[in-house]
Amino acid sequence: MLKAYFDDSRMGQPPCYVLGGWIAPVKVWAPFSDAWREVLWMKPRIKYFKFKEAMGFSGEFSGISEESRNEKLRLLVDLIAEYKILGAASVIPHDLFQKYFGRHPDPTINDPYAPSLLGIVAEVIRHYKSLGIEEKIEFVFDYQPTAGQMASAERGWGHFVAALPPEYRELVTKHPPSFLDDKDVMPLQAADLCAGRVREQHDAGLLGQPHPAPLWGDKGAEIQCVQLLWNEDIAKLHYTRLFNQPPISYTFQHGYRP
Repeated sequence: MLKAYFDDSRMGQPPCYVLGGWIAPVKVWAPFSDAWREVLWMKPRIKYFKFKEAMGFSGEFSGISEESRNEKLRLLVDLIAEYKILGAASVIPHDLFQKYFGRHPDPTINDPYAPSLLGIVAEVIRHYKSLGIEEKIEFVFDYQPTAGQMASAERGWGHFVAALPPEYRELVTKHPPSFLDDKDVMPLQAADLCAGRVREQHDAGLLGQPHPAPLWGDKGAEIQCVQLLWNEDIAKLHYTRLFNQPPISYTFQHGYRP
């Protein structure tokens, strides 16, 4: 079995919505977690990793020098490369989300977490099937009791699974995904790094700013990552999967039309 760990980066805050993380065989995650913890405990020791705190020198990174922060990041990215785990991310521009899902009356659908979850699950399965790998995938997400995202995922999981192509459904668990605390679960801290970096890149692109260079330099250049960059066609595809009909728009000239 494969196991995937995902976290979001400021979900619900424009200009884009990002869900990102890593997938690997179950047996990989225990040694990876031990190695990740060892890097955290290296001087200057931190209890857990959060991308936002690393970038803002807050929380666990408060009082740490820029040089030490960057070295910690390089060592963590090195681990991801060493264990050859696959990265995956979904990026939905705010305007696109609003057009297709944001005004839907169902709170399970009008939360950007919902299409992000459906999109990333489908994209991960599509990628592995393209390689001839058809193993069941268990999904784990960051525990967020106040954001409403867990309730959306748990309430809508059966609907999301039913919206997948039939050949995909047998590769996901029937029960809703697990939600665990990223302060305790090392792979979720790695997912936070993935989501934070992807968000940083796409925020800059959508705002017309230069893309920030990674603080870890060329470390991890060989890491493979599958990115689902939502466009009109992808939004229409997942809308159709969710509602069993293409999106419908209205104009004074033509009335309602697909």
